[in-house]
Amino acid sequence: MGADWYAQRGFAMETVRRARAWYLCFIPEPGDLLDVGCGRGEFLAAAAEAGHRVLGLDHDQAMLAEARGLPVHQGDALDFLQSTPDRYDSITAFHVIEHLAVREAEALIRLAADRLRPGGRLIIATPNPGSLPTIAHEFWRDPTHVRPYDRELIEFLTTGSGLETVSAGVNPESERGLPVDLEDLDLHPPRPAKGAPNQSESRASRWVAGQMASSGYGQDLERAIHEVSDGLAHTRQELARIASIVRRFLEVAYEPSELYVVARRS
Repeated sequence: MGADWYAQRGFAMETVRRARAWYLCFIPEPGDLLDVGCGRGEFLAAAAEAGHRVLGLDHDQAMLAEARGLPVHQGDALDFLQSTPDRYDSITAFHVIEHLAVREAEALIRLAADRLRPGGRLIIATPNPGSLPTIAHEFWRDPTHVRPYDRELIEFLTTGSGLETVSAGVNPESERGLPVDLEDLDLHPPRPAKGAPNQSESRASRWVAGQMASSGYGQDLERAIHEVSDGLAHTRQELARIASIVRRFLEVAYEPSELYVVARRS
């Protein structure tokens, strides 16, 4: 079903690759890398180009058919990790555990930890339940998703498998799904009028201003202008305050759509 769902949604390989390649910053030294749930091989290709000796694992043959020219193995992740004698410097699992119940996710992490060499790293990425559009809509679109996992739960499982958290957070290369551009909420000060009045206009303006200032009407008009100006300044301050509140809400509710945990074996 995975390949059919990817085809239905039209996920672009280059977009997926860009989001996955960001994780290479956590494994700068080339080594033996196993990508669990490698799918079409977007991360495998990026890791291989970076010098890693890669192997992809996935149970979906149709997805693996898209990983042309890359070393891949078809099979169940738990079965493979339990039976392989190989050890790895890095094991990655991108968007895998949300397809598993907690007991299966715990077993996957424990087996992956056992297959890491000392100092090896396990990288797990999953849809971010702290992102409003992700948890409210996008996550449940996929018919193969079982449950969301937040960062604390993943860290609990990795720690329980004897791993130490190296880094955890959100992937800045993943989509946010913002309904507006945050820069549209920035209120800029009004621009001064372009150009300067000529000399005759300046003299005329000063004469009119002098006549107006000496009259009762002029004094009333000046007070009214000051009141309007003060009101506009207050309104602008309130708009800036409201825009700041809206911006903060959007930043919290529309976090990047993918979170991750990087854990290390001692």
